[in-house]
Amino acid sequence: MRNKILIIMAVALSAVSCNWLDIVPNDSANEDDFWKNALTAERLLYRMYTYRPEIVYSSLPGQPFGGDDLMTSCKSTTKEWAYKSMMYGEETPSVVYHNLMKLSGAASGGINYALYEGIRYAYLIIDNVDRVPDLLDDEKTQWKGECWFLIGLYHWYMLEYYGPIVLSKGLTSLNASEEEIYTPRSTFDECVDFIAGCYDKAAGMLPARQLDAKWYGRATAAAAYAMKARLLLFAASPLFNGNTEFYSNFTNKDGKHLINQVYDKEKWKRALDACYEAILYAESNGYSLYKNSNNAPMATFERGKNDFHDMFVELHYNDVEYLFTKANNPNWAAFQRASAIRSEWPYSTRGFFTDVQVLFPAVEMYYTKNGLPLDVDPLTKGKNLYKYDPNSQTAVLNLDREPRFYACVTYNRGTEEIGSTKKTVMGYAGEIHGYTLASDGTPDLGKMYNNSTGYFSTKVIHKDISYQASSDNFYYHYSSYPVIRLAELYLSYAEADFEYNGVLSERSHSYLDKVRERCGLPSFRNSWSIVGGIPEGDALRKILHQERSIEFLFEGHRYRDMRRWLEAEECMDVTKWKVWNVFGTDAETYYKVLNFNDIDLHGHPVTFESPKHYLLPIPQSEIQINSKLVQNPGY
Repeated sequence: MRNKILIIMAVALSAVSCNWLDIVPNDSANEDDFWKNALTAERLLYRMYTYRPEIVYSSLPGQPFGGDDLMTSCKSTTKEWAYKSMMYGEETPSVVYHNLMKLSGAASGGINYALYEGIRYAYLIIDNVDRVPDLLDDEKTQWKGECWFLIGLYHWYMLEYYGPIVLSKGLTSLNASEEEIYTPRSTFDECVDFIAGCYDKAAGMLPARQLDAKWYGRATAAAAYAMKARLLLFAASPLFNGNTEFYSNFTNKDGKHLINQVYDKEKWKRALDACYEAILYAESNGYSLYKNSNNAPMATFERGKNDFHDMFVELHYNDVEYLFTKANNPNWAAFQRASAIRSEWPYSTRGFFTDVQVLFPAVEMYYTKNGLPLDVDPLTKGKNLYKYDPNSQTAVLNLDREPRFYACVTYNRGTEEIGSTKKTVMGYAGEIHGYTLASDGTPDLGKMYNNSTGYFSTKVIHKDISYQASSDNFYYHYSSYPVIRLAELYLSYAEADFEYNGVLSERSHSYLDKVRERCGLPSFRNSWSIVGGIPEGDALRKILHQERSIEFLFEGHRYRDMRRWLEAEECMDVTKWKVWNVFGTDAETYYKVLNFNDIDLHGHPVTFESPKHYLLPIPQSEIQINSKLVQNPGY
């Protein structure tokens, strides 16, 4: 799209970026100056990484707040939280809140990412890095590998959110014809093959892992193999594999179908093989599931809880389990601020906000301590889980749950460790962590930093973070956000294995059990032996989806997975969502199950419309420039 213009823009922008005027005299800067030495070239390399979208908080649509697992700032506007445009059905071709294609075009308060521009920087480096005189040959190869990885990654982000896209396969000549510049969207399968090829090229040029500080957050071969596996699992899934319900009329202007209309089982085999290749490569190069180095005697349950929680607050960069990360970014710190419970009273717009709230579908999704769903385990099946238990001073729903639940979620009269001190959550209305009351004792609906469901996310909270009200200073424990980790490959393998073969192989069982064992759960077989054995068919598919969802709740995976499984409309039916009566001031009034819509908790209707909300709209401004583009279904 607009290749000729963007190439000119890329060269122009590069001349003023990365402290360019500090590198070369401002009266002589030109493109050739990039390649005179490693210093100037490397700055362009680092600039190329700046086009990576932020995953945490508000930037990428739906990640992590667009699904049925997590929500934040319920009262704030779409302008402040652009991801809400997906939840609120506000994205249109004319008013986009997320434009991943260029640096302008999103509505006020929205998010722009010029991914095509980042891709062109990558090609610029590939075509010219051999000209840099003081770079070693292996360094040149690594840089090319990083470029191929990011070319694949940036195309992937657009594919995930727009579906079939216009592929950028290299730098376009400034003398190119309009026919070469303005091209139609490639088919989904063509896009997948191209991106997979980029990852393959990258894997062949990059080291398996890098622990040197200069490589923190940069691409490795392990990351390339892992992202290829994610891509192919996405491609095999129902959303784009023979989806005649949504896409039977989704064609280019020449009538060519953009989404294959015939289900292809072999796509699951391709995904299966890619997962296995990525696993073998990662394991052979020292990657493993994270386990805390604390060797103190500890019960299996407690060890599992600690290992799972500490992974998210102690790991840095591409290390141990993290195959690719977004390292130490400010949004990660902001996420901690929004998640942690208040440390000061009364209500303030400073300090910790308590406004990242876990939604009931996620709470109900977590297993029991036996590793079984709530509606299956004899421990919980048939019980009134929403009843107040006076002995524990909380709901029965919060008792006898699995380690990951307690590692990631807290609740009224639960505990959260902040500042190396375990604090009891005081969640009734009028209490420090509960809904703010006005002077007349009624809920103060004007205060947006309030928890609206009764559940708080602790997945990213390190015990050492703190807030000093006197100086209005935060002290964060920095860690990396995991873009993809080894556990995903294990669970992806099991899913692809089932979809291709109809049963789970012993290898799949071993991978499932690795993930379960790390978090202190019994093996897959041992858990299901309690109720007579592992289910089959659609029931097993549902369980595999639950295994995956639980492991990755609050990490941004749920939104992607429920879309690729074609489950988003059902999952986002808020008429089925529950909340506690957060306006209640005691156990009797608080522990009443309300519907998400019963009281004004979110300030706007939450909707999900098929097929419209499965994809972002192509900005109308792009269609006006390139008449060969067609719009996504539903817009």
